Amino acid sequence: MKIMVVDDEPIVPQALRALIPWEEHGFTWLPPAENGAEALELIERDRPDLLLLDCRMPGLTGLELLEEINARGLPIKSVILSGHDEFVYAQQAIKLGSLDYLLKPPDLDQLLHVVLSVKQSWEEERRLKHQLTDHLPMVRFRFLTSLLEGARFNEELFEEKTGFLQIPLRVGPIYLAIVDLEEDPDDPKNYSYEDQQLMNFAVLNVSEETLAAWPHKFMICPGHNRFVLLVNVADADKRKFRNDLRALADNLRTTLRYSAMIGVSAHGSSLNTEGKSLYQSAKTALEYKYYTGPGEVVFVEDLEWENVVAPDLELPASAPVDEALQLALKIGSPEQLDAWLGDFILHLKSSDYPVQVTKSIAVKHMVTAADSLATMHPKLTLDDLLPPPQISLFFAAATLDQLAGELRRYLDGLLRRTLDLRKDGKNAVVEKTKLFIAERFRDNITLETAAQEVHMSPVYLSFLFKQVEGVNLSDYLTEIRLGEAKRLLATTSLKTYEVAVRAGYADEKYFSRLFKKRTGLTPTEYRNREA
Repeated sequence: MKIMVVDDEPIVPQALRALIPWEEHGFTWLPPAENGAEALELIERDRPDLLLLDCRMPGLTGLELLEEINARGLPIKSVILSGHDEFVYAQQAIKLGSLDYLLKPPDLDQLLHVVLSVKQSWEEERRLKHQLTDHLPMVRFRFLTSLLEGARFNEELFEEKTGFLQIPLRVGPIYLAIVDLEEDPDDPKNYSYEDQQLMNFAVLNVSEETLAAWPHKFMICPGHNRFVLLVNVADADKRKFRNDLRALADNLRTTLRYSAMIGVSAHGSSLNTEGKSLYQSAKTALEYKYYTGPGEVVFVEDLEWENVVAPDLELPASAPVDEALQLALKIGSPEQLDAWLGDFILHLKSSDYPVQVTKSIAVKHMVTAADSLATMHPKLTLDDLLPPPQISLFFAAATLDQLAGELRRYLDGLLRRTLDLRKDGKNAVVEKTKLFIAERFRDNITLETAAQEVHMSPVYLSFLFKQVEGVNLSDYLTEIRLGEAKRLLATTSLKTYEVAVRAGYADEKYFSRLFKKRTGLTPTEYRNREA
């Protein structure tokens, strides 16, 4: 710790230098000053940490010297040595930051105790300051991240924190911009961790130079190749800010060979209360990379849909309608499926929905497609046909073209599955249905119970059965039952109502009418003819 004595009596610094072994106690003794004006010159040259000074000196007094030190913001400790035992002087000295007020001639033990106490406090402050310096980037990052996550501070506390952390942001109008970097595919960068840190530093430097006209700004790096830029921008300067962001994107491309997509929030009133909404707003703007591709600067306030649609409204009605998609899958037509997908993507492009809305609409239609297949084949579940990883692929698409490609791959797979099920399974399904009828025709069989047995929808089973057997399932069931009735009438002496029950008909009269309609004979006439 460097110590300087300021006193107009030369005997004072001479005595203190001779009587106290300053170096043994960790002090560096500096040349003394005889008055406040000379002290200021020596302070600029020698940078003392502690002053021992008199109150009354010719010219600039000790108290006036303290006032000037405070005005200049110099981090210097002070102890007053005065020959005047006046409370007013002591009170003023303490107000000006002096740590103690001792009378001359001072008791040497007391003086040494005071300066050692000051030195201990000074060393602790230095230690904490070094710690803060070492951890300052992380502390700043955590503070700003808390604002982006929803923390709110009143103006006084916000200014106190930003001042302490040396963050040059102010209460007032502000933009938040998210800068996403993409590597040049012709110049891939396989950086090590250290190289990536250097590259991040280069991005910060390019940003600082490009935006030098904006003193109240700060940038953090929350993730790989993503930066968050905060800039205080007055209404009158918004056009210049737009131009400078465009220049930043260009400079990052030409200097570092990174393509930069910049999404810019709405113009906020102040960061201390709107951090989270500004961050979400910028992310929404950034998502329009989905439509524009990389290398663009998008302000959310330029997006008409974002400005007029309330967040609590339902998703917009989507076109084309699901029926066309369902029909293409049901009839197994690749041409109709391609036509539907082309119309659907064209609709999304022309509608200019926000990215998440676009993806949600797409997933909604894919659910419809999978549900159509599950309806035709109840043994298949929606989770089988549209598992969560597939949905994640839809939402992970970075551009609308990528989404279109992912939708095409999925629908093509769904169509192949539909056709394979029909080709490989229809005969087996029909045979299983026929076996079920042969074993259970005496029971109350319906199309629905048969469909449940083979895990298929009634409508599709009916269609499939007719396609394979050439007759409706209900007609086939009737033929089986009447065939059993004929056998019983010809080979047994069972009464007609008993034959009806064993053939699967609980109502004898209905059985007799149906039998005559199909054979032209009543059950009795048929028995007599076969006897």
